[in-house]
Amino acid sequence: MSLYASLTAAKTEEDVKDAYIAALGLKGVNKGLVDIQTKEIWFEAKDAPTPPLLMFAQLLVYVRAARKRGEPIPGFLCVMDREKAALMATEHALPLLDDQTIVWPKSGSAADKVLAAEIAPTIETHFVLYEIKDYEAEFIKAAKDAVGEGRIIRTPITPDNLRQVFDKWVAMVGVELGVENGADYAVLFFADIMHDGRDEAMRNLPARLLFSGSKPVFIIGAKQYELASERGYWNFWNIYHRPPEKNTGTICSSGATACCRWTIRNSKAHSTPHCTSSIKPMTS
Repeated sequence: MSLYASLTAAKTEEDVKDAYIAALGLKGVNKGLVDIQTKEIWFEAKDAPTPPLLMFAQLLVYVRAARKRGEPIPGFLCVMDREKAALMATEHALPLLDDQTIVWPKSGSAADKVLAAEIAPTIETHFVLYEIKDYEAEFIKAAKDAVGEGRIIRTPITPDNLRQVFDKWVAMVGVELGVENGADYAVLFFADIMHDGRDEAMRNLPARLLFSGSKPVFIIGAKQYELASERGYWNFWNIYHRPPEKNTGTICSSGATACCRWTIRNSKAHSTPHCTSSIKPMTS
């Protein structure tokens, strides 16, 4: 049974915990004040959908208390409910634990929206949020990689997952651009994934991605598109690796000449990218 199916069938918070434990294959688990505790990751779990910041606030109360007692703290923190999970390296939260201006409650259960608002500026750009219905596989891989590699590893974009990644890009990024022509999604998508955040990885694409400060701006001909909200954009790129890894060329490869061109195939909702022939990548 998939994690999503197990969470849908869960009746209690304990069922939610057990679903995550089984899906992640966790070993050496302790349950106590920290809902799920392993050497590598501590988890805060809720039965009802709960804002990630509020769950992180509660979990950080326990992390802070353990640190004050001189006990080991994990390298990663994870919060989750029956709909979503969020993963973060503990190091991003360490400055909060020494912040004398924050009033920490004596118990994690007393963590409230006020505390969540206080920790938000420090951590909300560092945790990666996964909606389990759509990102179950990516979450499980990231959590397992965090344990095995000691870091959160983004999912590479490959020919095998290109269609899936494109659909998720449209849902998280494309809808925020106010695009009128659905066929434009494909060229905007490729402009985005062929950019490393500083420079274009390929020349001669029909669309371009530029940055105004840290704000992404997309251009097709004379049209310019800006995001109504950047939240989905940055979360998308917290999940996926940009640009595509060099050993896969640029989505698809043929010897020394990387290729990535696509045909636009109409669907009910939007166009689908498809690699067909070669375009030379930019060289340094």
